[in-house]
Amino acid sequence: MKRISIFFILFLCLFSIEEIKSQSFLGVKGGVNIPFVNYNDFTNVPINTRIRTEYFFSSTYGISYRFMQTEKIGIQFDLNYSTKGWGQNTLDFTNTSITEINYLELPFYLHWQIFGTNKFKFFLDAGVYAAWALSSTTKIENDQDLEEFQIEYSPEEDNRGDFGIVAGVGLSYDFSLFVLQLDGTFKSGFANILPVNHLVRENPIVSTNQVTAIQLSLLFPLSK
Repeated sequence: MKRISIFFILFLCLFSIEEIKSQSFLGVKGGVNIPFVNYNDFTNVPINTRIRTEYFFSSTYGISYRFMQTEKIGIQFDLNYSTKGWGQNTLDFTNTSITEINYLELPFYLHWQIFGTNKFKFFLDAGVYAAWALSSTTKIENDQDLEEFQIEYSPEEDNRGDFGIVAGVGLSYDFSLFVLQLDGTFKSGFANILPVNHLVRENPIVSTNQVTAIQLSLLFPLSK
C-alpha cells in the first residue's frame, strides 16, 4: 500500500513540474481494425490443428474528448462503435468463416506527448477500456467442410461485456483551428467472449478479443 501511495505522489509531482497550461479538445475519429480472438486450451483437439486464423479488416469510429493538464500530459475519453471478431480458414483453405461482433466501446487513457515542436508532436497512450456487444454476424464463403468450423458466437447467448487494456503511439500536428492525429493502437481483452462451462467443456477456456487499429482523428480546441 505504501508503494502505491509513493507512486501516486510521484505521479502528481510529474504534473507539478510542468507549467500548468490546461486545454480541452473535442473531436471525431475513424479507422481500421485488424481483429482476432485469442483462443487457448481448446477442448478435445487443439484449435490450431483444425482451422487456420483468417485475418480481416473492420471499421472503428467515434468521438473523443481530451483534457491536457499540462502541455505534455493529459487524459482522454473515447466513445467508439468498433467491430471486432475473428476469421477461420480450414486447413486445406477450402472454406472461410468471418464472425464480426459490433461493440459500443469506452476507452479511457493517459495521453503523453513525449517530444516534438510547438506544432508537431510524438505521443504515447496507455489506459483501459470497457465494451458491450450490440450485435454479431457470421459470413461463410461456401458450404464445403462446414463441420470444421467449431466456434460460434451470439450476443444473446454468450458474453456481451468486454474489458481490457489499450496502448498506442502516434503523431499529431496542430493547425491552430484543429489538431490532425494519426495513431496506431493495440487493445488486449481480459474477458472471455464465450462462457466457460467446465462440465460441458464445449468452448475454449480462453477466448479474448485482440485488436490492432490504425486511426485518424480531428480534434477541435474548446479552450486555450
